[in-house]
Amino acid sequence: MKANMLEYLEETAERLPDKTAFYDDQGSLSYAQLRDTARRIGSRLSAVCPPGQPVALLLDSRSIRNIPAMFGVLYAGCAYAPLDIAMPAERLRLLLNLLRPAAVLTDEKGKRALAACDLKDVPQVEYAAAVSAETDEAALAAIRRQASVYDPMSVLYTSGSTGIPKGSIQTHFSYVNWAEATNEVYGFTEDMVFGNQSPFFYANSVLDVISPVSLGATVYLLPAGVLTFPKRMIACLRDQHVTCLCMTPSSFINIVNAGVLAPGCLPELRWGIMSGESMPWPPLKTWMDATPGADWWHYYGSTEAFSVAVGRVEKNHEAGQRLPVGKPFSLVHILFLDEDGNEAAAGEPGEMLISSPWIAWGYHRDAERTNASWVVDPLKKGWQEKFFRTGDVGYLLPDGQLMVLGRRDNQIKHKGYRMELGEVEAALRSVEGIREGCVLYDRENDRIFAFYAGGPDEKELKKRLGTSLARYMLPDVFVRLGEMPHTGTMKIDRNQLKQMMG
Repeated sequence: MKANMLEYLEETAERLPDKTAFYDDQGSLSYAQLRDTARRIGSRLSAVCPPGQPVALLLDSRSIRNIPAMFGVLYAGCAYAPLDIAMPAERLRLLLNLLRPAAVLTDEKGKRALAACDLKDVPQVEYAAAVSAETDEAALAAIRRQASVYDPMSVLYTSGSTGIPKGSIQTHFSYVNWAEATNEVYGFTEDMVFGNQSPFFYANSVLDVISPVSLGATVYLLPAGVLTFPKRMIACLRDQHVTCLCMTPSSFINIVNAGVLAPGCLPELRWGIMSGESMPWPPLKTWMDATPGADWWHYYGSTEAFSVAVGRVEKNHEAGQRLPVGKPFSLVHILFLDEDGNEAAAGEPGEMLISSPWIAWGYHRDAERTNASWVVDPLKKGWQEKFFRTGDVGYLLPDGQLMVLGRRDNQIKHKGYRMELGEVEAALRSVEGIREGCVLYDRENDRIFAFYAGGPDEKELKKRLGTSLARYMLPDVFVRLGEMPHTGTMKIDRNQLKQMMG
């Protein structure tokens, strides 16, 4: 087994030096160029960052620069943390304060985003200077000699229920095991062309970076904002001979709703992969008709657990029928616990606890929430197996496929992004003039409702929330009430509010 993700890159660059690794409409990187550029970046970072520390990536989220930046951070012996430079300055400042990076790697857009945060004493390394640095062979060799497979490799942030985001830590051990298992279950090969649409701060992009590098495949980075132009997106997929496309069901559905998919229009697509939420059957059938040579796959996972279960959709389904998300990986162990914390009976729904070689090792600088979400030997069997508490409820069908029913708490999947309603509610309640606020989720229609009393009108409220929340976290429906309903114990009556959702 590999002891470091860089071994994949180095072996691929040695075997296929001139093959295109990543490209977009502006340029490309061969595997040899990717390796050499990453080594220069790693050399520059090693001069300012001690190994084992996080490095924030503040780069254009759709830029090819993200790829050598990630591997450059690994050459420095550090963990990369891609952040969304388009988010409000207040939220970006919060993330940087939580991360406390040893350095921030920036391009021109990233420099402007960092300046808007008004942070002092944040070491900044410019991407342009890093890629032109001399490779320090001795420094890189020394870093590798002291490296461990258990070193942190990435910190990926996800929404937090208290209003504070959580930085999920994955190690080289996590990524190596996940890559091997993923390549095997999907049957990925080096002849593939991956179409990347997910931004690199989003966990879904891991499939478009790690698997291709481990195999020697090619990745085409779709143009920024192409999802808003479905006809152009289909043309890009066809013209660039994309064979693998992984997106959220919401993204796939948007393309269907645009009416641009004709039967057989994407004959070269071989893998269609749906992640992040359940895909309804009718739009999936439209995609299947458009891609006669493709297998279509569901997978279930999270930022903390990557992929848990993967399954190929093999038969017709009825409209409205919930689709299973496939069988758990052979290296994944799922416990289903009832409300009393006991193991649920076979086929009975329960909260899912996940154990695998690639679950995250905790939340960065957050021991309290780490201890709450990772549990050892939950059934007191006497051995020290460690599980991640997903908060999702599910069960196994008789054929071994996993059915996921939804969240046990207020964590949701909205527009393909995993988030906590509590974080949105905390932001709502923090707006000046708001007396009380409550945020609820209409799962059937994928809509977030914000109920509130007092405060500004809807237009102004949206504007204020937009300064602290990512765009996908903003409520879809605002309901301003004279007074919030309460229960007999003077808690907000959420059941009464749910009745107003229609």
